Amino acid sequence: MVSVRMPKSLVSRLKELAKTQHFLDLSEEVRGIIRKKWSFHANPELFEIKKLREGIEREIRQKSVKRIHEEVSKELDKIKSQLKKGDWINE
Repeated sequence: MVSVRMPKSLVSRLKELAKTQHFLDLSEEVRGIIRKKWSFHANPELFEIKKLREGIEREIRQKSVKRIHEEVSKELDKIKSQLKKGDWINE
């Protein structure tokens, strides 16, 4: 167990980060930061490769979400135009 004294501003900022990054509490956030720093210093090349992979995965997710939004938007436009034309078929 380690005890660390930190300024209040740092503690509040870390608590905010813990919430946004879905950590349970401040200690878990600090362990995550330490783990990342240790990983980088233990094997910088592997750390960079993992970072690149995570970036690629994030981009793929963003593109797929963007594509889905575009498709939904197109379908809604089609429905809207059909409603305006009165071509809507009641079933």
